[in-house]
Amino acid sequence: MEWYTRATQNRMPHGLWVQVPPSAQILKNDFFLNNCYILIMKNSYQKTKIWLWKAILIALILLLAFIIISLIIYYYISNYSKEFIYSETDSIPSNKAGLVLGTSPVTTTGSLNLFFINRMTATKELLDAKKIDYAIVSGDNRTVAYNEPKYMRNYLLKLNVDENAIVPDYAGRRTLDSVLRSNKVFNQDEITIISQKFHNERAVFIARKNGINAIAYNAEYPFEKFTDNIYVNIKTFLREILARDLAVYDVLTNKKPAILGSQIKIENEKIEGMRRLILED
Repeated sequence: MEWYTRATQNRMPHGLWVQVPPSAQILKNDFFLNNCYILIMKNSYQKTKIWLWKAILIALILLLAFIIISLIIYYYISNYSKEFIYSETDSIPSNKAGLVLGTSPVTTTGSLNLFFINRMTATKELLDAKKIDYAIVSGDNRTVAYNEPKYMRNYLLKLNVDENAIVPDYAGRRTLDSVLRSNKVFNQDEITIISQKFHNERAVFIARKNGINAIAYNAEYPFEKFTDNIYVNIKTFLREILARDLAVYDVLTNKKPAILGSQIKIENEKIEGMRRLILED
């Protein structure tokens, strides 16, 4: 009996021609369908690949645009604020109150935070030079375990600052909150902000865009050279870029402090005590 009743020729993928019996015709059809499926999948893969590259390109363009806009904002704020910022007590004008912007007294590694210490030192310099009468120490105190105003007050007391000159603000959760509360809660239309230069630039921008006549005094930056602490310097710079983007957004949207509360009148108890003593005599 003839093994093949009818012979057909079929070309295999590797280019060879072979005879296929009728019983194998179904396999031939399956092979054709499989090839069709593979072609469809390849086509789908190519389309997905093209779409993926387009998505990556769009993402890179958006990222580049974000970086450019952020850098423009960064240097705009620096240029806007520079005329209101001072580094010497002799040249800075006097104001009734200084606004000390809070930060943690220790770093994440447990060491002393030089940003914090230098802000306290700068505050004492202004008080000793009689450039401010009060220091509003404004910081975060949203939990019992974390109290920036308390830390600042305690450190200033160790520097022999008169406790009557220290005014705590426990709702300074953000720079925006601290700056606006100095006006809305503590009734200061003119204020001297105390922090490092990069922070002062942003705080003065926020203040003046909200109608507060603010100037700033620069606390010493902890590192003279970028290479002294590359990690902290990069982290600080990147964080400040994002913070300035947010500051512009807050100004444009007229953002308000998270907490306002009743107004607090700043009074120099030391001076009032002397007045009462003189009147009594």
